Amino acid sequence: MKTAAEIWPVIKLNLVNLLGFELCYRFFTLPLYLQIIDRGLKFSLKASGYSYVTAANLAGFLLKPGTWLVLAAVSIVGLFFLAVENGSLLTAFQGTVYLQKVSPYEMLIGGIQKTADECRKKSWKLFLVLAGKYVLENLFMLYRILSHVKPVNFVMEELFHTAYGLPMLLAGVSGLLAGLFPGIFLLYFAMVEQKSFSDSWWYSKQLVKRGGRRAFGILLAGNAALIVVIISLYLVAVTGSAVAITLFVKRDLQLAVLTGTAGRIELVVLLIYSMLNSILNVGIITVVYYQLQDRELEQNVWNFKGKLLGKGYQKKLLAAGAAFGLLSGFFIFDLAYNGSQAVSDAFLTIQITAHRGSSKAAPENTMAAVKAAVEELADFVELDVQESLDGVLVLCHDMSLERLAGVSRNVTELTFEELSRLDVGSSFSEAFAGENIPGLREVMEFAKGQINLNLELKDLGTSASLPEKTVALIQELGMEEQCVISSVKMEYLERVKALNPDIRTGYIVAAAYGNYYTNKNLDFISIRSSFATKELVKRAHEAGKAIHVWTVNSVAELEQMKQAGVDNIITDYPVRAREICFREEATENLLEYLQMVFR
Repeated sequence: MKTAAEIWPVIKLNLVNLLGFELCYRFFTLPLYLQIIDRGLKFSLKASGYSYVTAANLAGFLLKPGTWLVLAAVSIVGLFFLAVENGSLLTAFQGTVYLQKVSPYEMLIGGIQKTADECRKKSWKLFLVLAGKYVLENLFMLYRILSHVKPVNFVMEELFHTAYGLPMLLAGVSGLLAGLFPGIFLLYFAMVEQKSFSDSWWYSKQLVKRGGRRAFGILLAGNAALIVVIISLYLVAVTGSAVAITLFVKRDLQLAVLTGTAGRIELVVLLIYSMLNSILNVGIITVVYYQLQDRELEQNVWNFKGKLLGKGYQKKLLAAGAAFGLLSGFFIFDLAYNGSQAVSDAFLTIQITAHRGSSKAAPENTMAAVKAAVEELADFVELDVQESLDGVLVLCHDMSLERLAGVSRNVTELTFEELSRLDVGSSFSEAFAGENIPGLREVMEFAKGQINLNLELKDLGTSASLPEKTVALIQELGMEEQCVISSVKMEYLERVKALNPDIRTGYIVAAAYGNYYTNKNLDFISIRSSFATKELVKRAHEAGKAIHVWTVNSVAELEQMKQAGVDNIITDYPVRAREICFREEATENLLEYLQMVFR
């Protein structure tokens, strides 16, 4: 079939510029879009009265007016970005038809102009078609991404495990395909030939009658081939990473590192897939469209050896790229360095917290323990916060210094200078002799951009200014997204919320008595693991609260907490917890094989 043979030359002519455009466009739009989603999610959660979205409260959350408002805003921005991208790709392939090289800058300008024209024509139906087209073309990618997003992944899992779930899903996809396929050439007639939506739909239907089967067959084969290539790329990347991890990472950390690495590789590979998928589908539609429009082109293979355009618009392209890069770089830096609790809550099924730092690897509540927690890939580190005699925030669990330092004095009776001279490492191991009690500021400055903090405020009495000082320090360092505050003293949490409602707070309870789930000053409940039943987790989730459990160390209890559906596991063994909670048989078997090979 000539059509299939001509697709690659059509794409190849502008391939470098197409990839350059996609990279620049995604680099700009994805961080910006994530920021919009992040802020929208926070707004809708606050408006709905929830702290977290869970499977139990998903329906109630979606019915809230604030949620609908945010969904509408996010959808409008997303459709605009999608329209500009499709318009830009159409511009590139227009140039291909005339044997022209089209720069990424020219693509972008063409895409913006085409989108602006559709907005002026009020072609809102075209944007809906674009949304449906995106879903159909990216079913594989959407499935993989949504399988990592809670509570959507739970809904999907339940759907696939019911007798009618999969048939209903297939029927929905088939219905969407049947409804949209007659408009497969809609974008060319609307955006390129500038026809109205109704006329564009009619002309597209006529072309589909002439060559719809051909277009469908090539699109299906092309997308299937791309998925095979992408899966192969993923497997090669994971295998290569596993080899490197086996050779250069400590054995006890290898599985945890590989699990995290495989997840990041998948996201990168899916991004590559999305870019190639967009280029491939527009390229296929271009070939079929022009061949069906002009029978002569169908009979002759196109000649791509004509004169190409020069390197125009380089200065403008560099200026635009620099501006986009700076803005996007800021968003990427903000997300990476300051983090986002909303994004983390959505993408991590269970979060792992190192108890008092990694307290089996280093002395508890010390800088060494915090550094060990980072090395062991914990999501959070739980730390105990007190005040010294001179009002400095310090880390220490016990009120008395007897157990750790052999000193019969309380933390609050010594100045920070006196505390910093105490040796709290020798009682753990001679290897840590001289390890001192750190100030909270020092620890937070180290943790910023590396690990989240669960700051447990010890009960120093009502008159203590511990909540106010902790909030002030969090705000000074800009770590609102990286810190949560927990305490056994409800008054402290209420004072934290009064100062900064955006800082998440958790009430520490030793038993499952009382109903704390509706308290607006609480975002999560921190409870002894033996009381964390599925029913308790369900009640908390229905109220939009998360459940943190402590202190979970055995394999059996870790498995139990995973099955109960808790949100955060506080443990002395973060590596073990990650291996249990994120175990994947494929990566585990691969690692075991490589360990045997390189032994």
